[in-house]
Amino acid sequence: MRRIEERGEVTFGQAIKDYIQGWVSYGGRSTRAGYWWAQLAVVLYFVIGSLLSLALVTTVHVLGIIVLCIFGLSGIFLGIASTGLAFRRYRDVGFKTVPIIIWEICAFIPGLNGIIGIASFVFTLLPTDQFVAEKENWLVRGKDSVDETQPTAAAQPQLTKAAPAATIASPSLPTVVFYPDGREQEIK
Repeated sequence: MRRIEERGEVTFGQAIKDYIQGWVSYGGRSTRAGYWWAQLAVVLYFVIGSLLSLALVTTVHVLGIIVLCIFGLSGIFLGIASTGLAFRRYRDVGFKTVPIIIWEICAFIPGLNGIIGIASFVFTLLPTDQFVAEKENWLVRGKDSVDETQPTAAAQPQLTKAAPAATIASPSLPTVVFYPDGREQEIK
């Protein structure tokens, strides 16, 4: 299992690679392009497989049944991988983990699954961090919080030299620590 952290532009090949390697990875993020390239590959796989199995069932019955069984088993794999991909996509939009789990469970409730399917489609079309709020809450990440999907090194303060206020040369510049939540601290 590999943690998928898609950032920036994702090619078709990279999206397929991330989809297959992260088939049970529910952590990390997947971009819009990564999500939709993988979905396109799944649709193409099933269209080609359905046409192939239909052609074989009408001519060579045994071979057609074998192909149907292979596609049935691969459908289980692709269903699990698509669930992981959806988790990563929802997290990329800004949702936290617990609401995503509740959302996926509610998708199995008759009557709600149609509404949830439409909303899920809309969520996958949204850009990265669309639902990130000013302050963190139970549903979405906040701008002032550390991203739960990022490695802990990203949460560490960064040391930089502060620029002088005037053009007068200073023998030593103060050191300023910038924290992820926006705070600054000068170290003397």
